Amino acid sequence: MPWADSILKQFEIADRYSTDETEYFGPYNTLLTDVFRHTEHYQVVPYYKAPITSDSTDFITRLIVRYMTSPVFFIDIKPPLHLGDIYTRAKADEQIRQQFESIVDQHLVIPRLYGISAIGTRFSVYHYNKETRILSPPSVPRDSIQLADIAPVNQWNIDLLEKAGEEKFKEIVAEIKAMCEAIKACGFSLIISTHPFHSKFHREKLPLGLFCVANRKRRGS
Repeated sequence: MPWADSILKQFEIADRYSTDETEYFGPYNTLLTDVFRHTEHYQVVPYYKAPITSDSTDFITRLIVRYMTSPVFFIDIKPPLHLGDIYTRAKADEQIRQQFESIVDQHLVIPRLYGISAIGTRFSVYHYNKETRILSPPSVPRDSIQLADIAPVNQWNIDLLEKAGEEKFKEIVAEIKAMCEAIKACGFSLIISTHPFHSKFHREKLPLGLFCVANRKRRGS
């Protein structure tokens, strides 16, 4: 099923020539709240970090999707004009990798974490495997002599408004929801609300399998 006309309209009326980092914030927020419904226990949480100086590109506009209280997906949003600039692409790549480090170190409860770097409607997909601790795509190392393009433009090779982009985005959403349903099936909702393991350390550090076992024991199953 294609995107709803109301969602498409929001992206279509966004100013493609704006340098305002919040220009696409509304359309992406509408999209995420449509596919991750509050009735299914999802939250879409905005995050914004302003640059230190007015001429800096070191800002972050991000939407984080949580299931219950745990981050399960996020999108970093940049204006379309950043796609043609080697520095702003590198900064976008750097910021999304830092966000993975932040979530993985403290909050990850699903086996695979997806993050999207969106520049306008073009996006690049990143994912982290909890078992192997591998983040893909791999980072491109900087060269100490030559100026390397560490985030080439073809990395943002998917357009959300095209059929292939829509299908890819929905595929990611479906996988995330399947992982969250697995958490629900093993009683994760009971654990985070009533189990004595509901301390910051245990909730964030224990593997999903241990949560399931602990909860089954508590229920006598």
